[in-house]
Amino acid sequence: MSSVRHDHTGTNGAIREEMINMLDSSAKMEQQQIKRDKNSLCEEFYLFGDTSSVHGIKYVTEPSSGCFRRLFWLLLLLVCLGVLVYQIIDRVCYFISNPVTVNVQVNYNSSLIFPAVTICNQNAFKATLAAEAGRYKLIEDMFTEPENFNSESLKKYSAGNTTLKDLYLQGAHKRKDFLFKIVWMGQTLTADDFEQYVTDHGVCYTFKSSEDKVSSPGIENGLRLTLNIEQYEYMPGPHDAAGIKMLIHDHKDIPMVHALGQAISPGSRVFVGMKVIELENLPEPHGTCQEKTLEYIDFYSTDACRLDCLTKRAKKICGCRALYMPHKNGEPPVCNLDQYYGCLKNVIETFPTLFHKLCSCPVSCKFRVFETDLSYGTTSDYNLRKYLSSNDTVNLAEDLLKAREVTSRYEDSKISEVKHFFLNLTTNTEQVSYVYNRLVKMVDDLLNKINTMFTDIKSHFDFKDYLYKYQIYIMEKNFMRARDAMEERHMHIVPLAYAEYILEIEKTIRKLTDPKFQNDSFRLFLYENLKDKIDNRIEIIERVMVNYTSLNNAYNTGAKIFNYQFMDTPRDHNDYAAPKILMKDSLNHNLYANQSTERYERHLNSTVKALYLCKDLAEVAYYSGVVNETELGLCVEDFRFSMRNWVFARSLFYYEIIDRPKRILEEKLENFEVLWNEFQLLFQNLNQSIYSIHSENADFDEDMLKPIENMNSNLERYLNGNATKLEVSQMFLSNTTDSILTEFQFYFQMLKNRQTSLTDWITRLQFISKDIWENIIYDEDSWEYYEFLNKTEYLTNFTEVITDLNESFTSILDTVRFSDVIGSRDAQLLSTFKSIVVHMREFKTSLKIDSSFIRDNLLQINIFYREMSYEKIHQQIAYNMFSLWCDIGGTMGLFLGASFLSIIEIIDFVLHRGIQRRRKS
Repeated sequence: MSSVRHDHTGTNGAIREEMINMLDSSAKMEQQQIKRDKNSLCEEFYLFGDTSSVHGIKYVTEPSSGCFRRLFWLLLLLVCLGVLVYQIIDRVCYFISNPVTVNVQVNYNSSLIFPAVTICNQNAFKATLAAEAGRYKLIEDMFTEPENFNSESLKKYSAGNTTLKDLYLQGAHKRKDFLFKIVWMGQTLTADDFEQYVTDHGVCYTFKSSEDKVSSPGIENGLRLTLNIEQYEYMPGPHDAAGIKMLIHDHKDIPMVHALGQAISPGSRVFVGMKVIELENLPEPHGTCQEKTLEYIDFYSTDACRLDCLTKRAKKICGCRALYMPHKNGEPPVCNLDQYYGCLKNVIETFPTLFHKLCSCPVSCKFRVFETDLSYGTTSDYNLRKYLSSNDTVNLAEDLLKAREVTSRYEDSKISEVKHFFLNLTTNTEQVSYVYNRLVKMVDDLLNKINTMFTDIKSHFDFKDYLYKYQIYIMEKNFMRARDAMEERHMHIVPLAYAEYILEIEKTIRKLTDPKFQNDSFRLFLYENLKDKIDNRIEIIERVMVNYTSLNNAYNTGAKIFNYQFMDTPRDHNDYAAPKILMKDSLNHNLYANQSTERYERHLNSTVKALYLCKDLAEVAYYSGVVNETELGLCVEDFRFSMRNWVFARSLFYYEIIDRPKRILEEKLENFEVLWNEFQLLFQNLNQSIYSIHSENADFDEDMLKPIENMNSNLERYLNGNATKLEVSQMFLSNTTDSILTEFQFYFQMLKNRQTSLTDWITRLQFISKDIWENIIYDEDSWEYYEFLNKTEYLTNFTEVITDLNESFTSILDTVRFSDVIGSRDAQLLSTFKSIVVHMREFKTSLKIDSSFIRDNLLQINIFYREMSYEKIHQQIAYNMFSLWCDIGGTMGLFLGASFLSIIEIIDFVLHRGIQRRRKS
C-alpha cells in the first residue's frame, strides 16, 4: 500500500511542474505583448501631442525634452485642466438654476389712474346702532373675552340664527357719519361716492375713480378726506385700536385691509405720497408665477387665491362663509352665529397653519402695487377753532350725547360702576338714616338726663344755699345781734373817753388835796361824786363781764341768746340749724382767738383793779388831804394800759370769735354760689348746645337726608331706564347738591366738635356737682339739722354719693358719644357721593365739543401722487445655453489655448485608439 501511494505522488508532482512551466512561458509572452503595446501607445501619444491644438501637450509628450521640463508642463497642464473643470461645473450649476435678472424701468406719463382707497374704522361696531338693534350685550360678550365665548354662550341671547351679515352691517359706522368731508381734485363729493365693502377688517368704504385720471402730482390733484372715527361710539369689537386702517390698492384687487392696511391715529393730518410699481414675473422654470382660474373670484392674485381657498374650505367643512369671503350668486351663504362658533371660527383660526398644505397659490405673473410714503402733521389751532365754530358741532353734540347715554348704559364697566354707586349710596344712606334716628334719640335722652340732673343738683343747691343763709341769719340775729345789744347797752361805755375819764379822776383826787378847796361840803360833794363815778364804771365793767361770759358761753354751747324767726322757718329749727361746731371752734381756732378771750377778761379785771385803787386813793385824799403820787400815777397808767389793751382784745374777740362764724358762712355761701353760677353757666351752654343739635337734627332730615335719598332714587330710575344720565348728572352737579354736601359735612363735623365741648362741659359739671355735694356732706355744722329734717341723703358716706354721681354722669357721657354712633358712616357716604359727583362730572365733561374732542375723533388724510412716473419691474432670463458654451469656451481658450475642436480631437483620439485595440484583440 505504501509503494503504490509513493508512485502516485511522484506522478502528480511531474504534472504540476509541467503546468508551472507552461504558465511561466505564457506570462512571458503576455509581458512581451504588453511591452510592444506600450511602445505603440507611447508613439501614438507622442504623435497626438505634436498634432493636437491643445497648447502644452507637446511639451509633455516630446521625447527629446528632459524629465524636469516634461514634469513641469504636466503639472501646469493638470492645474489648468482643474480650473477648467471647476469653471465648467460652476457654469453648468448656474445654468441649471435658471437665473433671472430684474429690470427696473422708470416711465413718465402725462396722466395716471388713481388707485382704489379703502378705509376702515378700527372699531367695527357703533354703540348706538348696536343698542338699537338689541345686540350691544351680545357683541360685548363676544369680543370682551372671545376665548370664553362659544355656541353655548349664544343661548343666553337667543342669537344662534343671527347672521354675521346682520351683525356687522347693521352695527357698523355709517358712511354719512364716518366720511365727514371729501374733496377729490378740488371738487367736494358726498359719502355716496364711496362704496361700502366688507373686508377682513370689517365694514369698510372704498373710493374708486376708474374714469378720472390724475394729470398732475400734489395734494390739490388727489383725494382729501376728513374722517370722524366716532371714538365716542366705540364699543368692544374684534379690534381695540383707535383710528382707521387704510389700504391703497389696484381697482381689481380684493382689499386685505387687516393684513396689509396702514394704521392712522386720530388727531393727525396725514400726507400719503404714492408711487405706482408694475411687476412682471417669469413662469417656470425661471420663476414661480402662474395664472389660475379661481372658483369664486374672476381674476387671479395671490391674496385672491388664498381667500378663494379659505372660502372653499369653509364651504366644505361648514357649508357657509364669513361675510368678507367671496361668493357666486350667494353661494356659499353667510354663516349664522351658531355656524360661526360651531365651525367657521375654528376653520379661520387653523387656516394659516394649513395654507401651504391645502392651497396652491403661486405669485401672479403680472400685477400692480402702490408704494406709499406717509408723513404726519398735527391739526392746527386755527382748524380746531374753525371746527368748533361750525354748525357741525350741534349735530356732533347730539350724536355725542346719544352715544354717551348708550355706552354708559350698556358698557359693563360703566353701568356696573353706577350700580355700585347706587348700592353703596343706598347702604350708606340707610346707615346714615339709622345714625340720624339714633342721634335724635340720644339728643332727646341727653336733654332728659341733663335736665333731670340739673333739677336734682338744683334742689340740693337750693337747700344748702337756704341753709347757709339760714345759718348766717341765726348768727346775725340770735348771737351777733345780742352782742350788738350788749354793745349798745354797756360795752361801748367801758372804753368811752377812757383817757379823759381817768384824767378827770386824777384831777378830782388832786382837788381833794388842794388847799384852795377847804370847803368841807364842796370837798364832800367832789368826793361823793368821784366815788359814784368810779362805782358806776366798775358796775358797768362788771355787767360787761357778765355779757362777755354770756356770749362766750353761747358760742361755746351753741345756745342761742335771741330766737328770731327766719322767713317761714319755725323758730324751733334755730337750735338745730345753728353752726355750733363753727362757733365753738371760733373760741380757740387760733392763737389770736385764745389770747383774745384771756386778754379780754384779764384787762377788764385790771381795769376794775385800777379803779378800786383810784377809789382808795380818793378816800385817803379826802380824809387825810394827802395823795400818794406814786400810787396815783400807777392807778392812772394801769387804767390806761388796761383799757387800751382791752379795746384791742375786744376787737380781736369780735373779729376772731364773734364775727368769724358769719364771715366763714358768708365765705362758704359765696363760694357755694360761685360754684352754682359756674354750674348754671355750664348747664346753660350745655342745654343751649343740645337744643341747637336738636334743631340741626330737624333740619338735617328735611334739608339733607331726604334730598340725598331723592338723588339716590334718581340713580335707581336711571338704572331702571326711566331717566337719562344727563338728567341724573345735572342733579348731582347742581349748586343745590354742593350746598347739601357742604351742610352734610358740616352737620357731622358739628356733632363731633359738639361732642368734645359737651363732654368737656359735662365733665366739668361732674366736678362741680362733686364739689357741691362735698360742701353739703362735709359741713359738720349742718349734720344736726340734716338729722332733724331727716335728710338721710346728706348723712351717707361721701364715697357712696360720689359713686352714684359718677354713674349718673357716666350715663350722661355715654349719651354724648356721637362719634361712636357715627363711626365712619358719614365719611363713607361722603366718599361715595363725591365719587358719584366725580363720575357725573367726567360724564358731563365727556359731552363737551372742544379741541380734545376734535383731536380724539377727527383726522385728515391727503392722498396724492408724488410725481407723474411709475416703475416697471420685470424679470428676464439671465443665462441661456449659448452663454454657458461661451463661458466654457472662453475658459478653455484662456487656460488651455483650446477650443471646441480641441475637445473633439481628444474624443477622437480616445475613440480611435479604443477601436484599434478592439480590432487587435
